[in-house]
Amino acid sequence: MRNEDPKRFAQWRERAREPALTVLLVLELLMIFVLVPISGLAVFSPRSIQVLLASLVVVAAVALIAPHRLSLILTLLAAAVGLLADAMRYEWPSNLATLAFLFVVLALLSVLTWVIGRVVFGPGRVSAHRIQGGVVIYLHMAVIFTYLQAVVLFFAPGALGNELATTDATVGQRLLYFSFTTLTTVGYGDIVPVHPFARSLANLEAIVGQLYPATLLARLVTLEISSRRE
Repeated sequence: MRNEDPKRFAQWRERAREPALTVLLVLELLMIFVLVPISGLAVFSPRSIQVLLASLVVVAAVALIAPHRLSLILTLLAAAVGLLADAMRYEWPSNLATLAFLFVVLALLSVLTWVIGRVVFGPGRVSAHRIQGGVVIYLHMAVIFTYLQAVVLFFAPGALGNELATTDATVGQRLLYFSFTTLTTVGYGDIVPVHPFARSLANLEAIVGQLYPATLLARLVTLEISSRRE
């Protein structure tokens, strides 16, 4: 019986991997478009407990999705370091702790996106779950650029205009809003990058926002054709 338990768990993880992409999409939509507006995205101040708990649930979902042991280890390690960085800036608030937190979150988001990408773009038949996983990656891109702009704003407080300051309690929400309007090339113009690095990031994000949907569609079509031939 003991030998069968690991096999059963592995089989359960394999069956749950793709449906977990759908669960992950729902969780991230809830966190980005509900929890963040309500409680705020704490970029320069300690995170709210709602966003922290939601982030842990997302990490757990990605850990379930992880196709290999290395992916699982990297996911859990990045999450542990992220929690440590968050706790350190809460207990010992300083500019250094905030900067370390920003870079740790960027590393965590990169690892999570990489793990999800291995499932979405891996071989096999294309399913609705995998398409939804592709949407999760798209959302992650917006969040990653949010923290990249936060780093620029940390070193150059007027990088996105005088109206957006690091001392503003809603700075995280507004950075996320700016990131999504840039990624989708909507560009309302209420937040304008004025620093060279902020402009470069905005240009890069706009390019990624245009190329990624086309790349995702092409890859999924290729996977579907290959699956049917097999």
